[in-house]
Amino acid sequence: MTWQLRVGAVQMCSSDDLGKNLATCRGLVEQAVSEGAQLVALPECFSFLGRKEGDKLPIAETIDAHSGGPIVGMLRELAAKHSIHILGGGTPELVVGDTKRTYNTAVLVGPSGDVVARYRKIHLFDVDIPGGAVLKESDATAPGNECVIVDIGGAKCGLSICYDVRFPELYRALVKDKGAEVLMVPAAFTAHTGAAHWHLLLRARAIEDQAWVVAPAQWGRHNEKRESYGHTLVVDPWGTLVDELSSGDGVLLATLHGDTVKQRRTQMPCLRHAVLWK
Repeated sequence: MTWQLRVGAVQMCSSDDLGKNLATCRGLVEQAVSEGAQLVALPECFSFLGRKEGDKLPIAETIDAHSGGPIVGMLRELAAKHSIHILGGGTPELVVGDTKRTYNTAVLVGPSGDVVARYRKIHLFDVDIPGGAVLKESDATAPGNECVIVDIGGAKCGLSICYDVRFPELYRALVKDKGAEVLMVPAAFTAHTGAAHWHLLLRARAIEDQAWVVAPAQWGRHNEKRESYGHTLVVDPWGTLVDELSSGDGVLLATLHGDTVKQRRTQMPCLRHAVLWK
């Protein structure tokens, strides 16, 4: 038998109240731990979701192995307390020398309480949806430029954030180049785009890369300008929807198995046949 990983994917409705958001995170992490989670994954914007992109600048933190701000400090405290991994699916990280932008960073904290990995969102959501939201993430966010994979209990997990899911080449690189077997997709998908594409995109990434997909999500109305789709879900390497939490604060628990990845990749050897075009 290969690796086995019990994952708790958190769903919440963040606001511009940092203290309230962190209190919600604490409660949901405790719930996930009580149900055996070894990895707890928080959604994008778990710490803060304001009315404008620039609203997040005052709460941005430096993120390194021993960061001690209120956001990363909470993740470190909870991870060490429960001897688990916690993925903060997207929080503002200070950019050295840039007073107008932050990174949108997924930060992974290990059981020791130290930051063991960080992924800075590469693809930024700049859209004007007819009849829907107008968002320009790049106004106050700097893009990352690095694919990140981390070993959690023997499971090789590739990190990504929200809008990244529309770019399959990122996930193919995580799988083909770096060996990912689990794809983490914390998100704050808008209600409009989520209803159209959320399930399709996540199942497509699972099918084409023959990997588990774990997608903790924001849900509900955050303010008068922003509403998220919800539907936190887990998809297996065959593209089957394992479980889903459509709305409401909560935790979706699932046990992922490395044997399932191995079986699907053996039965349908697509990854061996894949040609990476230059």
